[in-house]
Amino acid sequence: MASPRSGLASAALHCVALLALALPSALAQNLSLLDFSQNVQATNGMYPNNSTLGPEFYSGAVLDFVNVTTKNGQSVDARVTLLGSAGDYEFVGWLPHYNEANGQPGDDLGVYYRSIYDLDDESFGGIAWTITFYEGGGEFANEATLEDVSLLIYDFDGEPGQSEHIRTYTGDGLNGYQLQNGADITASGDEDTWIFNAGGHDLSESGPQGSFILNYHNTSSIRFDMFSSTSENHPWNKSGIFAGIDGNLGLAGTSAADYGAFVVIPEPSQFSLALVALSLACFRRRRPPLAAGTPRS
Repeated sequence: MASPRSGLASAALHCVALLALALPSALAQNLSLLDFSQNVQATNGMYPNNSTLGPEFYSGAVLDFVNVTTKNGQSVDARVTLLGSAGDYEFVGWLPHYNEANGQPGDDLGVYYRSIYDLDDESFGGIAWTITFYEGGGEFANEATLEDVSLLIYDFDGEPGQSEHIRTYTGDGLNGYQLQNGADITASGDEDTWIFNAGGHDLSESGPQGSFILNYHNTSSIRFDMFSSTSENHPWNKSGIFAGIDGNLGLAGTSAADYGAFVVIPEPSQFSLALVALSLACFRRRRPPLAAGTPRS
């Protein structure tokens, strides 16, 4: 287990600054700040996909975290679970306490997946996974509902030869988002799902460049479908895709000019709950091999 972090107190200061970015005042009062530094399972690999990220990662389908946040003075734990992979992509691993190795607070979560093909093959596919919250104590038995959660997803950039997309579900409590100005990220959706598309720029894996913020209300579990297409002339073998998840908005900065206005998403229909369950059939679970390819830098 990673050692406990004290980053939540300082992260709260960043969070206060972020609330100037047109977040509703009620959200500001009840926002849970998340810390992914105390992983239960030890990491079991180094340098995912031969990249410089991490460098430690965990290749198992399930990774648990304790003391992720608090609710009414009680601790809350979290579990991230790979639901499966689809098409021509496979899961590589989770990067807990990211980006501690580079001198940052180390309370973020990294997610890495990659194309299964070599240089001259076109590929399309992705992974699906969830974050689920539990009452604290390390038992992971009873789910906990958090009133408001904001997740800053970064290094969501794409490249000229490789697209990046993330599908989210309003049935999980998604009620709004903010896009970083200048990143060319686009969003489209309806009352059931919203898809975010990267701008096609190769940006930093450790900073807020190429980021957007999702807000969830009354949520106990959050699902992400991450998917991509890679062109046949892409320069990297088994090209990898990384995304960072900042759950306390520490990377958001202090300038309101960095992000657009808060976009409200309407409440979901009953159909969205069934859609989440049915879409699981689109993914098949397979254990990711650890053979390394040559990723983008």
